[in-house]
Amino acid sequence: MFVFLLSAQAFAQSDLLRQSQAEADRKSKGCVKCHAGVESIHQSPAVKLGCVDCHLGDPQGKTREEAHVKPRFPERWPTSANPERTYTLLNEENPDFIQFINPGDLRVAQQACGSCHAEEVLRVQKSMMTTTALLWGGAAYNNGILSTKNYILGESYSREGTPQMINTVPPPTADEMLKKGVLKFLAPLPRWEITQPGDNFRSFERGGRVPRINPSDIGIPSFLEEPGRPDNKLSDRGLGTQLLISSPVLNLQKTRLNDPHLSFLGTNDHPGDYRSSGCTACHVVYANDRSITHAGPYAKFGNRGYSFTADEKISTRESGHPIKHQFTRVIPTSQCMTCHMHQPNGFI
Repeated sequence: MFVFLLSAQAFAQSDLLRQSQAEADRKSKGCVKCHAGVESIHQSPAVKLGCVDCHLGDPQGKTREEAHVKPRFPERWPTSANPERTYTLLNEENPDFIQFINPGDLRVAQQACGSCHAEEVLRVQKSMMTTTALLWGGAAYNNGILSTKNYILGESYSREGTPQMINTVPPPTADEMLKKGVLKFLAPLPRWEITQPGDNFRSFERGGRVPRINPSDIGIPSFLEEPGRPDNKLSDRGLGTQLLISSPVLNLQKTRLNDPHLSFLGTNDHPGDYRSSGCTACHVVYANDRSITHAGPYAKFGNRGYSFTADEKISTRESGHPIKHQFTRVIPTSQCMTCHMHQPNGFI
């Protein structure tokens, strides 16, 4: 089965690489009737791809409803712009719709970008920019969530949006782990409401023998305490009730949503946070910064996430659109900063 999958992938890759311009045009015929003027996603004329090679849909569709892939939650996608603060919406959406709006999303990139860039997609899926293993691992050890300095937590989702474990194949040797930092595996972050507070953020845990009115009372000596038995034991209440949780795990979960990495869209709610997900998060530029120092040639497009495409169907006065429907390898600092500027990252 493994050999068959490799052969099928190689066949699909070579098939697209040999595709003629006429074949690519046939796959885009209906699309460009509405999206007249849309830029070619690849600037190189050597790449000949039709719209449906990446975005799926039906190029023979006569109407928008016939041509476009349908979302599971149409009310969450009122326009073609990236909605504000989608959080985990992509994990719940139809994978075909995700590929329709963003073929570079890591849930579907293997079928889209991976047709030609299989190795690069695999590397991105296991990269630290996707898994955020450094942040989660450092926070887990420093706050007493885990007792190991070797990172075992990382963010990754299947095509269906399910959190998944990722493994190094073949497993690294002890020498590779020690000298090169290669990890055997990364597991999903545990659910915050079932984690016990095995850390030093005890002010978030109001348990104990003596009723406490204010959590900040933790650490203040009490004459009611028995000698040798300080009143700071864990509560008898159930997990997830009245803040009986590991607050650093909750903080990591909030950071995962409010300062998303490559698995999710940017929050797309103010300058500096307009971006897509996956491969597209870096290689398709959004208008985020008016400084020529930070944004270079993209500074002239402002910082409101507006589109400057020639596509007649895309609004140019609505935030949440890329500047153009076009990949680039000239990625400005302003694009990097959409991820690397927020707490608790240490970029600046």
